[in-house]
Amino acid sequence: MDADVNLSRGELPGSLVKSIKKSRSGNKKIAAHVVKLSPYFNKVSNVNEDSSILSHKKRKANSPQLTAAEKRSEAYRRKTPDNPWKPPRSPFNLLQEDHVHDPWRVLVICMLLNCTTGLQAARAIPNLFNLCPTAEMATKVATEEIEKVIKGLGLLKRARMIQRLSQEYLDDSWTHVTQLHGVGKYGADAYAIFCTGKWEQVKPIDHMLVKYWNFLHKPESLSSEKDCIM
Repeated sequence: MDADVNLSRGELPGSLVKSIKKSRSGNKKIAAHVVKLSPYFNKVSNVNEDSSILSHKKRKANSPQLTAAEKRSEAYRRKTPDNPWKPPRSPFNLLQEDHVHDPWRVLVICMLLNCTTGLQAARAIPNLFNLCPTAEMATKVATEEIEKVIKGLGLLKRARMIQRLSQEYLDDSWTHVTQLHGVGKYGADAYAIFCTGKWEQVKPIDHMLVKYWNFLHKPESLSSEKDCIM
């Protein structure tokens, strides 16, 4: 039998056309003729391979970049000490909702969620904040200790990013959250929504942030928070 048929690891859709030819010696020789398949099937066979990685790459590729003017917009200005904003709890239970008391934590969560699912990040976040409850502690802990905590996420380089973000966050010189290391549109929008209350000035595109943003547009979602502030 000819060995010129390249079989894939999955099942080939359709059937191979086989023809039987006789050689001069009278023996039968099977020649397999490969049917040319649509590129669609090659895509299907790869769907289950590293699907999460492909999803993250696609999300990263589609992530818009803020312009210089947008980065300096009022929506992303640093939270002031007298800001009374307390975001209401939503039925979606976003990870950021549990840590709105510390804007630094909100930014770190967004940094982890940039390349992982919410379920994966939720498993690591409690241990991370036990190790580094504050930005100051994150700058003092050994990088290797942070790497151990987030190792399961496959984001070891994020350990150094977290520490650099923490160092810059503690500096008094920054005026807009977009000036901090690793903060893009997703993190900046989350900061405006959960930390400063300037949610009406942003338009998120992350599907979970959009759900929370739409939730804030409902009058009943803010009524209890306004009562608390007054």
